[in-house]
Amino acid sequence: MLENGYPFLEVFQFFINIHEQHRSLFASMVRELQGGDPIHEVFIRHGFDNQACAAIYFAEKHGFLAKSFQESGNYLLKKEQQQKKILKLIQYPCVLLFALLFVIFILKTVLLPQFQLLYHTIGFQPNGITQTILHLVDHIPIYIAISLCFCFLIFFGMKRYFDKRTAFEKAVFQSTIPIYQSFYKLYQTIFLAREWSLLFQSGHSLNEIITMMEAQNFRPLMQEVGKHLKKELLLGSTFPNALSKLHFIADEMVMIVAHGEKNGRLGSELLYYSQICTEILEEKMLRFMSFIQPLIFILIGLMVAVIYMSIFFPMFQMMDSI
Repeated sequence: MLENGYPFLEVFQFFINIHEQHRSLFASMVRELQGGDPIHEVFIRHGFDNQACAAIYFAEKHGFLAKSFQESGNYLLKKEQQQKKILKLIQYPCVLLFALLFVIFILKTVLLPQFQLLYHTIGFQPNGITQTILHLVDHIPIYIAISLCFCFLIFFGMKRYFDKRTAFEKAVFQSTIPIYQSFYKLYQTIFLAREWSLLFQSGHSLNEIITMMEAQNFRPLMQEVGKHLKKELLLGSTFPNALSKLHFIADEMVMIVAHGEKNGRLGSELLYYSQICTEILEEKMLRFMSFIQPLIFILIGLMVAVIYMSIFFPMFQMMDSI
């Protein structure tokens, strides 16, 4: 609708009429916009996605508002679809996992005591492997509890660590985590490359872009990146050299920026690069999601194998000893 020339407020009025369940939300947003609040602030205030709000913030500067809304909408749709896919992938394995835990509970509380009574009655002593398997099944709730406590300790320890760090330091740390780093770097690269490309194409200088990044406060990382770039440029570094010190973006972006500055097409090259990175990220997500389910099934299969061995190994040993 924005592309067809509709004023922004009229678009909201249209949504008020067709989306009855969100009528109060849109009406509140219209009142705030009529009061002169910036568009991105209105969206932030009403709990919209931070990434989308950042795109809107820059769109208010470079003027490609309709395009930014469209791409932000696509981003949110893809994000929701990916979340649903991941949830769908892990639902069935999780049900199996809980069923197995129930079987292990029955095994521990009903079958194992009977086996132990039988062993004591006939004077049978299981060998090393069988004894290890029986011990594992018998103590698996304890091991699970210890593992959960360990995970919680790591989580709270990391949370406490991150609470004391700047957004820049957090980003650098996240860019060093194995496997996750490739996703994180692409995510940050796509956002910066896309928004910078539109700003450059609309005629903004690098200094103006840095000032915009510093001026906002709802994305601390973006603000600190602006401060970093400003500091490096004041020290005499080139734009590519300043970018090379941002370890949470893809290395190729530095080369793209250097090449774009030489041929005078920095804006368009960054836009193409952001689109390529988006495709790469989507492919990586698909591969990752296709990897999760088999991994869970393998773990479940191992648990099933342990359960079977805990039942049949002692029986075979007793038969051999008779």
